[in-house]
Amino acid sequence: MGRRGRNDHPRSRDQPGGWVEIQKQNAAFEEYYKALGIVPEWEWPAFFAACKQTLPVTFRITGTSHHDALQVRDTLVNEYVPFLKNITWEGEEVEPPTKLPWYPDGLAWQIRVGKTVIRKSKPFARFQRFLVVETDVGNISRQEAVSMIPPLLLDVQPHHAVIDLCAAPGSKTAQLIEAVHAVPDPTGIVVANDSDHKRSHMLIHQVKRLNSPNLVVTNHDAQLFPRIRVGDESYLRYDRVLCDVPCSGDGTMRKNINVWRDWAVHNGLSLHQTQINILNRGLHLLKPGGKLVYSTCSLNPIENEAVVAQAVRLWRGKVRVVDCTELLPGLVRRKGMTSWEVMGKDKLWKSGPENGIPASCFVQGDEVELGVENCMRIYPHDQDTGGFFITLFEKIAEAGDAAVSSAAPKRKALPDDGLEQDDGSAKRPKAAAAAGDAPASEPTTQPPGADPQPVPVKRKERLPRDANEEPFKFLASDHPTIENCWSFYSISDDFPRTSLLVRNATGEPVRTIYYVHPQLFPVISLNDTKVKFIHAGIKLFAYQKTLEGTCPWRVQSEGMAVLYRHIARNEGDAVRVVRCGLDTLETLCHVTFPKFNELKDKQFLSQLQALTEGCVFLEVVDAGDDDKPLVFPMWRGRGSVNLMLPKQDTAELLLRVFKVENVRDEGKKKEDGTPAETTDAPAETEPETPATADQTETEAAEPDETA
Repeated sequence: MGRRGRNDHPRSRDQPGGWVEIQKQNAAFEEYYKALGIVPEWEWPAFFAACKQTLPVTFRITGTSHHDALQVRDTLVNEYVPFLKNITWEGEEVEPPTKLPWYPDGLAWQIRVGKTVIRKSKPFARFQRFLVVETDVGNISRQEAVSMIPPLLLDVQPHHAVIDLCAAPGSKTAQLIEAVHAVPDPTGIVVANDSDHKRSHMLIHQVKRLNSPNLVVTNHDAQLFPRIRVGDESYLRYDRVLCDVPCSGDGTMRKNINVWRDWAVHNGLSLHQTQINILNRGLHLLKPGGKLVYSTCSLNPIENEAVVAQAVRLWRGKVRVVDCTELLPGLVRRKGMTSWEVMGKDKLWKSGPENGIPASCFVQGDEVELGVENCMRIYPHDQDTGGFFITLFEKIAEAGDAAVSSAAPKRKALPDDGLEQDDGSAKRPKAAAAAGDAPASEPTTQPPGADPQPVPVKRKERLPRDANEEPFKFLASDHPTIENCWSFYSISDDFPRTSLLVRNATGEPVRTIYYVHPQLFPVISLNDTKVKFIHAGIKLFAYQKTLEGTCPWRVQSEGMAVLYRHIARNEGDAVRVVRCGLDTLETLCHVTFPKFNELKDKQFLSQLQALTEGCVFLEVVDAGDDDKPLVFPMWRGRGSVNLMLPKQDTAELLLRVFKVENVRDEGKKKEDGTPAETTDAPAETEPETPATADQTETEAAEPDETA
């Protein structure tokens, strides 16, 4: 689990030649927050002591569906937690994992154990192996506790259109996707946006494990996120908006030790206007009656209550701050501050706007009336978490013509609308004509509901090696390749064939065919020149070039669940579906490419021999899950069969279903007991057989979630 023990010393390599220990002290931090009175004076010692403690490890149980998540939770509760109680280490009792009391259904947990105990205590080492295996397949996601709160407050439903304006690294986005997929075939969509080009690609790796065809990832400045056209005169409006905005991050001091060294008052001041702009844009994108969460991992009221108050002022009764007192019972939270002082970069307290500090930073006397007390503050010493700030908005009505739609401070006006044409299709901010003008990245004032134009984002040099920059091209529903696949796999006519696409400039299926939910068809097809799409869809088919005379497209595990729901049945049977029991499944997990004459299940063998070579759907009956079969992609070769799962999925299946622990990364074994060369490549004995895992591309490591 990779975190320091409770007594380890934080260090930072800030000088050539070695590591320098960072002291968890910052006089300016202490002076500033003491003066603001963010906690009562008598409470300060407990608060400050908690800020210096190492943050516990927290994780969520996710699963590809809520049902799967509950299964993983039950395995944790019944097979691991009981063995982690009453353990002592070096004379002290070790605390077992505990549930976060406010997270629904017991799906979030906390661990306060150093890595030394985990390595050397057998029960904890076994528990760690469980966490590693389930994390590898996406059933467990490490995430800071306070970071889990904003998506919960949004109360996302399966039919909602949702946007996360500042999505990377993606753990909150994953929660939103999971909420949309609370039912088998949801109609809602999730738009995950980030302004950083590289981070938007890294975001994909965090959320792709959820295999959601309802997700699209974009790369835009959140302050200027464009309207998305979905019809001739209609634009996409969102039921839920998440604005987890860029912030100074001083609430993360328990895990980000550089906060102690780098904290300065100007960090918050410099972000105040950007935060107002993002929140304001989010409110414009929100439907009347919809909900928006504004959150930061900062303790500073300049980034928090001052931003919220200014947004409510600008919207003049069209939005309200929701009282969340009754939500998430068990969560200890404080009310929002209604009074604070403002310190300038010169470390002097200010009485009014000056030197670039706008009036919106200051208390204006209407904070109570605006509902700022309904904001939520999370402090480290209340429930052993990081510091966090959350506000839930509800939009009552659209902004009227008199409402101000931009919170940008007054500045020298730019010519016309401050935008210049770019290639005839989009606008971008003009460069400032004089030193007194605002920077080009700052949005200009726009009328209510106006469509701000995208700003070109400066690209980073290095992207993940499997980053796909190719355009999205939808296939015709009667394309010969689609006709071939539909006939070969007996897919029913109710499958939305117009939602199939490829990622190449020619628009022809060459390597991979993707599927997006029909709700995303107009989103992508009508906005491909205006919106910078980074990712959409799940892999449905991959081309297998060695197959001749039959369908050369094999089913991908990402698209298995979608296709399986649309298999055309003939008197209860499907053309390319075979069934087996748990014993045969365990054999297929352990052995790569068993020959037909080596299979003990003769009924299973008979089903295979009745089919032609190619991909098949494997149904595993008697799986003990309310008669709901497990379904996997499987390859029927000329004389052998192979389960087409990535090695990490195979290891998880062996652990959860068959209780086989300590499955090593070398993957499955050949029939003679020797290790297979790799589960991602064909075996030498059957060169015509495709990879057993469809994720053959090298994936970049997923980043840790930040609050």
